[in-house]
Amino acid sequence: MLAKEFENHLRRFLRILRKEKTILIKNQTAKLAAIVSQKETFVAVFEQYQAAITPTMQQLISEIQTQQAENLLLTQQAMSYQNMLMTTIKNNMQPASGTYSKYKQPAQPVQTMLVDREV
Repeated sequence: MLAKEFENHLRRFLRILRKEKTILIKNQTAKLAAIVSQKETFVAVFEQYQAAITPTMQQLISEIQTQQAENLLLTQQAMSYQNMLMTTIKNNMQPASGTYSKYKQPAQPVQTMLVDREV
């Protein structure tokens, strides 16, 4: 493979990573699987290249590493948010109380909220 061809592969991979970043920011999880499969096609291309690394390639590789780090951070942030949301919902859900209290009055319904505190 020629150096110019490899540079083109690096540029295409970087475009895919930027597209992935946009998808992560917009929380479009349905489109994420397609991006992952596109990224997988580049593994063989990157493994096959044996020639010298040019300064342009080094620049592209540096940008790819930075973009990968940003995408990883966005993924971790989304997962943390989902975990926090599920924990909050779980903590706010309580088993239903009996129909009547010991004072023969209807029990007040349990209020379930998505936020830990009322405003």
